[in-house]
Amino acid sequence: MKTKKPTGPELRKEGAKWIERINAAGKFEKEWLDDAAKAVRAYTNEAKVEGEADVLGVTYDYNILYANVETIVPAVINSQPIPDIRRRFGDADPVARRVADIVERAIRVQTDDNRLQIEMEGAAQDAFLAGRGIIRLRFKSDIVGGETTDEEISNLDDNRDADDGDGEPDVQDASEADEADDEYGRGGRSSEKQDPELSGERLENERIPFEAVSWRDYRHGPAKRWDERPWDAFRFTIPREEESESFDDDLISSQLNDSEKTARTGAADELCGWEVWCKKTRKVKFIDDDGVMLKIVDDPLGLTNFFPICTPMQPIELTARLKPVNPFAIYRKLADELDDITKRINKLVDAMRVKGWYAGSAKDLENVITLVDNEFAPIADAEIWASHGGIEGAIAFWPIERFIMVLKELYVAREQTKQAIYEITGISDIVRGASNAAETATAQNIKSQWGSLRIQKMQRMMERAARDLFVMMAEIITSKFSLETLEQMTGVPIVPNPTDPPEEQQIKQGAIQLMQQRISAYYRIDVESDSTIRADLTRQKQEVSEFLQGAAAYFQAVAPLVQEGALPADAAVDIFASTARMFNLGKSVEDTLEKMVVDAKAKASQPQQEKPDPEMIKAQLEQQKMQGQAQIEGAKAQTAQAQASAQIEALRAKLEAELSAIAAKTRQSEIDAQTKQVEMNVKMQADAQTHAMEMQKGQLELVKITAEIEKIRAGTHATIEGAKAKADAAKQPKETA
Repeated sequence: MKTKKPTGPELRKEGAKWIERINAAGKFEKEWLDDAAKAVRAYTNEAKVEGEADVLGVTYDYNILYANVETIVPAVINSQPIPDIRRRFGDADPVARRVADIVERAIRVQTDDNRLQIEMEGAAQDAFLAGRGIIRLRFKSDIVGGETTDEEISNLDDNRDADDGDGEPDVQDASEADEADDEYGRGGRSSEKQDPELSGERLENERIPFEAVSWRDYRHGPAKRWDERPWDAFRFTIPREEESESFDDDLISSQLNDSEKTARTGAADELCGWEVWCKKTRKVKFIDDDGVMLKIVDDPLGLTNFFPICTPMQPIELTARLKPVNPFAIYRKLADELDDITKRINKLVDAMRVKGWYAGSAKDLENVITLVDNEFAPIADAEIWASHGGIEGAIAFWPIERFIMVLKELYVAREQTKQAIYEITGISDIVRGASNAAETATAQNIKSQWGSLRIQKMQRMMERAARDLFVMMAEIITSKFSLETLEQMTGVPIVPNPTDPPEEQQIKQGAIQLMQQRISAYYRIDVESDSTIRADLTRQKQEVSEFLQGAAAYFQAVAPLVQEGALPADAAVDIFASTARMFNLGKSVEDTLEKMVVDAKAKASQPQQEKPDPEMIKAQLEQQKMQGQAQIEGAKAQTAQAQASAQIEALRAKLEAELSAIAAKTRQSEIDAQTKQVEMNVKMQADAQTHAMEMQKGQLELVKITAEIEKIRAGTHATIEGAKAKADAAKQPKETA
């Protein structure tokens, strides 16, 4: 059944009702809004802040609020939040892994310029200064192609980029962009019919900007929980001349009479109103302060929770109450007391001047008072001065000693008041970086841990907001970004290609289907945020060290089981990979683990050779052992035989050398004997008679020498015969062997 389109008066009446609801929401939170305005004035120390109502406020000489906010904000958000997208259960799901990689890379590209951190710091400042911080997402893109003229495209782009933070043109542009489906059927969720003039056009350069919404410019419907609120409203302000470009002129004209149209053309230079997101109808309505409906847009983002913001950040929350509490209101009286003490200190310090009284007749003191360093003035009538006790007796000084005593007590009171504020707010000296060098490292760590418990709660609030933003971005990226843009942005192949292998085509098709099915993606993919606080390098190193130690112990334990066949190798690798996924080791390590699992399963699927009988293996080993022993014995025998042959040859050579020496010695003895005999015969013939006795003696000596020669010959012959016998005895074992 086709719904009847509302008429102009009906739209005007509906717009007036929305303005009444928004005003009622403002009245309900008026007390908090006034407290927040006072806190902003105290923070800036300005008499009146631009854009605020005329709310009474005070300026502080000791601005403890500024100090606290500037301390808390960097403590809860001082680094860019990093997306951590992974498979929810760490299963071997290549499609979910591909989608998780695409989403994480796309979110990183959107946050690489640190714009998210800047906007989160602004929201954190609003949260801890006013009591509520809000971050909003938008979707922008360029429209190219089709038959639209360059001038029309330029106008569309100008309308899309005309918003500088007030809210309305971007949503309209996003809705118009969503009406065009891409070639894969991933178009927008608008129920309106697509404009024929935009037929054939495509989206390009899709992006997700962030915006910290001021606490003054946000209202919401009545509810007890944030996910139950019926509507959100955001304040916008644009120049009056851009009304026709940003809104629907026909829709506006249908709600105005002639006099109102005339008055509208001469109205103020700025057009102010509210951008209302109605969850029931899933429409966005732009309404000015007079209740005129400026434009109606179907759900522009298509988020599960519809609203373009994460859960507002409120440091002080109460169950079943969405109305915030201004943190400064908790300790404002102490801040006033601290400021009063500081003002008194300033007045006392100003009054502590060297001054006093002197007698009217002591005119010479005027000359002394005007002297500067190292100057002296003469004193007339010195005798009279001396008789009256000198200068000390003529001058009475201002009693600054009493001021000093009071100042000491005031300084003590101020420090006590500061400590009371720190106890209430949870900002201790250890959080501010103060430390006692005399304490041990353990003591300082304990103080730091307990001193920052409240800060940790606020840090978790910021981490929750970052995680919610990443979930919303993941939904927008998978539903609004074209596949070509995602492929160019992330470097991950997404668009199917006929040249791809069948397995790659199957993964791409599954990834496209998974991105289209948000509920399925939610169950198979987990979207988380890394800490918004600078990571503790020591903790990271400790976790990596524990992982490596555990991995070494695991492989050492399972290696014998795998070798014995009690545990399959692929099962051991799969168990290790599943355990390793609990650690945030990075994508490269996850890829390596995935490859290990795939290789192990592929190896396990190959046909394995039958294992031989253990008894047969044992018999073969025994046989091989016996053969080896026989070879060793044979080698030993050959070695012994070779050694015996070498010894025999050495002995034979030695004996031959000895025989040669003996023969040479024998021949020389014979020659010497013959020579002596000739000489003796000659001598005997010359003096036969005189040397008869000497000849006899010579004959005796000759006989003796002959006997010695015979003895030597006999010994030599025996030695030769003994050597031959030994040689024959050595040859006999060899022949026997």
